[in-house]
Amino acid sequence: MADLVLDYGLLHRLAGSLRSLRAQIGTDVDAVSGRSVVSAGGEVGSDAIGNSTLYAALSAFYATCHKPFQDSMQKLEDLASLLESVATAFSDQDSDLATKANAALLQAEIDQWQAEELAWKQYETSKNQVIKYQYYDKDGVLRTATIPLWGPDRPPPKDPGAQPTSVTSPDGTITSTAQQVDGTGKVVTETSTVHTTDGLSYTETTTYTYQDLDGNGETDNVDYTTTVTHSDGTTEVITKNTSPDHTTVMTSTTDDGTTKTTVTPGQNGAYHSVTVDPKGDTTTTEVTVNPDGTGTKTVTGPKGTDVYTGDPNKDRWTKSSHEDPPPEYDPYTPINE
Repeated sequence: MADLVLDYGLLHRLAGSLRSLRAQIGTDVDAVSGRSVVSAGGEVGSDAIGNSTLYAALSAFYATCHKPFQDSMQKLEDLASLLESVATAFSDQDSDLATKANAALLQAEIDQWQAEELAWKQYETSKNQVIKYQYYDKDGVLRTATIPLWGPDRPPPKDPGAQPTSVTSPDGTITSTAQQVDGTGKVVTETSTVHTTDGLSYTETTTYTYQDLDGNGETDNVDYTTTVTHSDGTTEVITKNTSPDHTTVMTSTTDDGTTKTTVTPGQNGAYHSVTVDPKGDTTTTEVTVNPDGTGTKTVTGPKGTDVYTGDPNKDRWTKSSHEDPPPEYDPYTPINE
């Protein structure tokens, strides 16, 4: 089956064209109100027409057309809004993936720079050093000679220059910039921006917190706070916080409220999560893992309970059953005996 390709840039331009059309004809539609007869210069009376019967017919025509034209103005706006919402939704999805890829590329470039910087510093320290050795010449005399560590057959490493702080996609539409990097080269704060050629814009600013939960001196968890400005101008704040027992709390705050998910890990990839949405509705997810690596996922929420079986390591599941939620209690419902 062929892949579905959606040109959200085209949808964005089409929405703009519809709004331009609406603006262009809006003045005329507003002018044609009631039974008024209008010309390029505005409303006119029967004397300008010169024939009362014709004027009455034109007046009836304008009155008949006014309501459908008004309705069409609203339909133009509704269609433009629909196209714009689809365009921004798909654009944001692509932008989110692009910003994460670019952020990873920036960290990789910083890691590469660190390795080159270390090699350069070692060269700067040892470039004038020599290795001394002794040997006997043909006359049996013990002599001392030297070999430079960096001779003609061993070219020095390149000077890496300043640490990289940003990367930009080849077409210039995606830019990631590190505002702060810690002493080990890890990005502490980073901003990624996507500008499409069609005028859509998306920005993510993330602050990272690196944790060593098991105390072995190495980072084994990364928490973060991300502020997203979507293509439609709305904002969202996403946070991830992990406690020492590896319980993770994820929150997403928008104008509609806050969605909070608490995930408690179990053995061998099992976990229990509870999500509460802005309306207060709760959804629980329970994943169990069998000795053979297969698992079961049970999701219980406002729409009932769904049970899945599959591979928890790859997060691939197949629904095996569904149960509707119990009916709400109604004290006025008669009981059949």
